[in-house]
Amino acid sequence: MKIGLAKAVITPPVGFSLVGYFHDRRSTGIRDDLYATACVLEDRGKLFALVSMDIVWVSDATVSKVGRILRRTIDIPDSNILIHATHTHTGPIPDNSGRNVYKRGFYVEPCYIEILPLYVAGSIRAAYENRKEVSVGVSSGQVEGLAFNRRYLLKDGRVITNPWDRVDDIVESAGPVDSTVTVIKITDRKTGVLAGVIVNFACHPDTLGDTLISGDWPGMLRNKLKKEFPSAEILVLNGPSGDINHINPADPGRRGAEIPDHIAETLKKKTVQLLKRTEAKDGSLMRTYGRKFPIPLRQVSAAELKSAKEVLRNKNLPSDSLQHMISSALAQIARENRRKKTLEINGFSLGKKLLLVGLPGEIFTEIGMKIKEMASFNHTVIAQNSNAALGYVPSETAFLHDAKNTSIRPGYGTKSLKEAIGIDCSYETSPLACNVNKSAEKTILRVVRSLCG
Repeated sequence: MKIGLAKAVITPPVGFSLVGYFHDRRSTGIRDDLYATACVLEDRGKLFALVSMDIVWVSDATVSKVGRILRRTIDIPDSNILIHATHTHTGPIPDNSGRNVYKRGFYVEPCYIEILPLYVAGSIRAAYENRKEVSVGVSSGQVEGLAFNRRYLLKDGRVITNPWDRVDDIVESAGPVDSTVTVIKITDRKTGVLAGVIVNFACHPDTLGDTLISGDWPGMLRNKLKKEFPSAEILVLNGPSGDINHINPADPGRRGAEIPDHIAETLKKKTVQLLKRTEAKDGSLMRTYGRKFPIPLRQVSAAELKSAKEVLRNKNLPSDSLQHMISSALAQIARENRRKKTLEINGFSLGKKLLLVGLPGEIFTEIGMKIKEMASFNHTVIAQNSNAALGYVPSETAFLHDAKNTSIRPGYGTKSLKEAIGIDCSYETSPLACNVNKSAEKTILRVVRSLCG
């Protein structure tokens, strides 16, 4: 097997808006550069390209453009290109997808959006040129205390997101946490020198909240590992973390540079431990996977649309209130009038020791854990936010929580909001953040099962 690795800087100019919240944050400096880091695998003439981007999301249009550029010089099918967004909240708008509420008034030069796929394709081309015979090993471990499920059952019976303004009302966490760290070790077969490391961990990269461009904890982890292993390129893949963040309700420190640094340092130490005990071996057969499928989208009823239009006509309601933003989202969904969206799940396996799969959207941890349980591989790596900008993909359980919330307290808040903390609802299942309907979990599990069965 041959593998090549390379990276390209994709840091935007200072002054562009940073995307991830409901308000416009213009960048004022650079904490650390953003990268597109590529890994190209070749086995028996078959190629697969994996890219990790320090960006909030990646659209299918971007992936298609990267494929068109690559086909000029490399014989690689689109189904064998997996582009993953780490989901940093301190990076620029990467393309024209996403809800309008997350972009209104935001500033990004169209030329940056146009040129970004060229840098991604360039990183893949450079990785392709860097191919060499390698050995590969995989190990997994557990790191507790870094990631927490951010959805909580309250005393009033509702399940809401980020209730840090009412910690005393929390009864218990409403979902699981997957604390697994999986490390893929790539060594030069001739010299034994470490050539690459792929790290998979699940936690929302929203630990900073300021106006400095940064890859958040995934970028900081990559930089720390690069310093530890100068000969290697590092890819960080963020796992299913749609309902996971860094905030411990027992000690709800919000944000600050020390938080991602702590996460990155802890994961670096664990990665180093796993690398030391991992033996890189030869001869695993690579199999590639790729399947397109339709996923049902949220539909807006006539009553919902009528109510939304009434809300939007209310000039006294703040435009950044939850009620206004959700009404705006409902109106946008109704205008688009789409019943389904065609997506793709793709990835590769190496013998029975590893399955690596990319899923579209911000996947709930419960879904990711079910995939790991059904997969008949020693190690399963899941990269969410891959190949399409989809929004949240909640579990069936979360949709049930949302229905119960509505029966307890209908409607949404009218105060101004800048982010999802203090949002007083099940944010991930709301029309503001969720494009799919409650059958999404079953659809994705069915597709993954058919791929790996």
